[in-house]
Amino acid sequence: MGAYQKIATLKVKNGTYKKDGEEKNSYHEVGVLLSSPHASQLLIKMHATASSEPKLVSVYLDKGVKLSLEREEEEPEQTEDIVPDESEIPF
Repeated sequence: MGAYQKIATLKVKNGTYKKDGEEKNSYHEVGVLLSSPHASQLLIKMHATASSEPKLVSVYLDKGVKLSLEREEEEPEQTEDIVPDESEIPF
């Protein structure tokens, strides 16, 4: 499929459950939304089911709709070990 990247998960509601006395919805993943690098092409990849093979569905945006894949910057993971000051060591 080339340089497509996953940008969303597709889920359907398949029931409810109780958590801390509150009713919550439960969901089942049915596929993923894929995008080309500049969002010029979108694809839906539907997962296989008991009666079908996985399928790709092309997505066509309505005229005038512009899609941007800008993401919020994530905090970089700290890769250095943190060495505590000797006053912080309890012995």
